[in-house]
Amino acid sequence: MVETEEAPPGSVRIQPREARRLVRDLFLAVEVPPNDSELIAEVLVSADLRGIRSHGVARIPYFLVRLQRGVISPRPDLQFTARTATTGLLDAANGVGIVAANRAMGEAIDMAARHGTGFVVVKDSSHFGYAGFWAERAMRAGFIGISMSNSGGRVAPTYGVSSLLGTNPLAVAIPGERTDFYLDMATSAVAVGKVETALREGRRPPSGWIASSSVPTLDDNGVLSFDSPLLPLGGEGTDGGGHKGYGLALMVELLCGALGGTSLEDRIEGAAGESAPAMGHLMGAIQIDGFRPSAGVQADMESTFELIRGSAKASGHDRIYIHGEPEAEAEQRHLRDGIPVSPAVMIQLGRWATRLDVEPLRP
Repeated sequence: MVETEEAPPGSVRIQPREARRLVRDLFLAVEVPPNDSELIAEVLVSADLRGIRSHGVARIPYFLVRLQRGVISPRPDLQFTARTATTGLLDAANGVGIVAANRAMGEAIDMAARHGTGFVVVKDSSHFGYAGFWAERAMRAGFIGISMSNSGGRVAPTYGVSSLLGTNPLAVAIPGERTDFYLDMATSAVAVGKVETALREGRRPPSGWIASSSVPTLDDNGVLSFDSPLLPLGGEGTDGGGHKGYGLALMVELLCGALGGTSLEDRIEGAAGESAPAMGHLMGAIQIDGFRPSAGVQADMESTFELIRGSAKASGHDRIYIHGEPEAEAEQRHLRDGIPVSPAVMIQLGRWATRLDVEPLRP
């Protein structure tokens, strides 16, 4: 989701090409192959372009710390096994999740092109960027795209006080006639990166993001402390529907973990970056005309959107958005003006550039 807060004072505008150059160079410096480094740069900068600052270049330290510690492999031997004509398992071999997700969605799209649907579970992976990137990839190929990922050690279950589950995002993208449907959401009240973004920018996280018993802080790499459990979507307890967010998070955990064969216990242990992340993903692609002609589906999508857009608006608002529209508009602005990078992120990236002997960002 687009950040609703303006970038903090002192932020600088970076052209997307320059941001991609830095990301590529940093990952090349830690022995990630050129094609994979280019892909990682595309995904991270895409997040910033879409206004998702929490998942853009600010996430670089997550990967570099783990690559340098050896708990993520820069050159994994990915192994894909087709289990049926429409399902398969990808062993990411502790590689960069972005690289694994790209391979998995490619396999899912290929199966869907041949058989109508394709689903691939990924095991032994790591952070895969933002979920919407992968669902959108299937959508741009003409399919319904589905993507989700688990993690660990971040979210307390309803009535719990320990950081156990991940923020466990999911995305669904459906190509439309004029308007695409593009849902990308965490199953926690907020993504970890959004809490980190707020703290980096000197803002107090709103009530309902973090368990009321904790005070969130960042470590030297700008990462949220693991003793600050996030809340499930719906907040604490059940009055606001927190049990529903918890249920969605557990659903993603099982689809991405139990199906692939990586345990939640391993994910919790790996969350701090001292051991393998042990994450799992699920990638799916579905042919629209496997149900009825796509033209009819998309016409009904448009009539649904128009009904919603034309409905009565809350006081002070003159527009109801369809999921994906705010991000698409942010992307157009940022392609024109450059992506905003906060002072705290510039400092972090400058330190890494110096450490790895890479030319720093040029505003």
